[in-house]
Amino acid sequence: MTRRKSRLTMLLALAWLAGGCQRDGASAMTEAAPGAALVELPRDDGPHEFSLLEWWFWAGLLHTEDGRSFGFHLVFFEARVLGVPFRVSHFAVADPRAERFRFRVERERVPPAGPRPGIELFHAGLSARVADGRHRLSGQVEEYGLTLELEEKKPPALHHDRGHLEYAFGGHTFYYSRSRLEARGVLRLGERELPVTGRAWFDHQWGDMGTVFEQGWDWFALQLDDGRDIMAFRMRVLGEERLRGGTLVPREGPPVPLAPSEVVIEPEESWRSPHTGCVYPRRWRVKIRGEEFVLDPVLEDQEIPTSVPVYWEGLATASGAGTGHAFIELNGYCRR
Repeated sequence: MTRRKSRLTMLLALAWLAGGCQRDGASAMTEAAPGAALVELPRDDGPHEFSLLEWWFWAGLLHTEDGRSFGFHLVFFEARVLGVPFRVSHFAVADPRAERFRFRVERERVPPAGPRPGIELFHAGLSARVADGRHRLSGQVEEYGLTLELEEKKPPALHHDRGHLEYAFGGHTFYYSRSRLEARGVLRLGERELPVTGRAWFDHQWGDMGTVFEQGWDWFALQLDDGRDIMAFRMRVLGEERLRGGTLVPREGPPVPLAPSEVVIEPEESWRSPHTGCVYPRRWRVKIRGEEFVLDPVLEDQEIPTSVPVYWEGLATASGAGTGHAFIELNGYCRR
């Protein structure tokens, strides 16, 4: 694919310059009683016109009847700066057996649509609809086509402080996940149609996050075979870790916030992209409350080199204190 700077470069630059200059006092947090959640569902499933940046993200591990595995991720970004809305969509499929990673990036300027209830997203043949606890996804990238239905198996997990975080370096975010979705559908591989089943993860995040893209971050979503799910992250400012935390979602029961002291994230080894020359960690040790998990990518090359910022997003195996798989996002390793 052509590796060029996108219109999102200008968009993010405007976001950084705009800072808190949103209309109608939009940088204010949702009003809520002490101790109440700051994210209210299903109200907050839909888009938030006050946010500079918002995204809906799905990632999953799929299996065919003969034991072949595939990873995927689908994400819709909406950026709203100075009244000009843009949409950027990413879709990728990882095929470890064939050692292939296929991705596409679509961009468009969209007219202001006003508040829309629920999740109903369409862009250049990519789609996501959510209703009654079921997520219906569709996408095509080169020879790989995917049609999935995902069923929610756990209640949503609100991250940080009741679903909200103020960044020390500026800006804020609202953030929740649906950490375990049961997947069923069809993967089209050329002329073949392969029934698939598996598990998926959903994230929804929005807020005044212009300054976030000046930093770097490492994000991990673990889905363990024992039924636990874990979100862990760290943020790097000028190359140094400045923020760390996460959420443990048990097999049953409410999500548990993880304090910085309960999360340790250690990179091991490295991989240099043949597309950009950027160097990323390629293996990780993630310790959660003293339990250590080792995360190994199923493919080294799962970089998205045509977007701004350039980042690595992919599927990994999880071993150590528990077995399963993980989704990893690495940002800030490629400054171009």
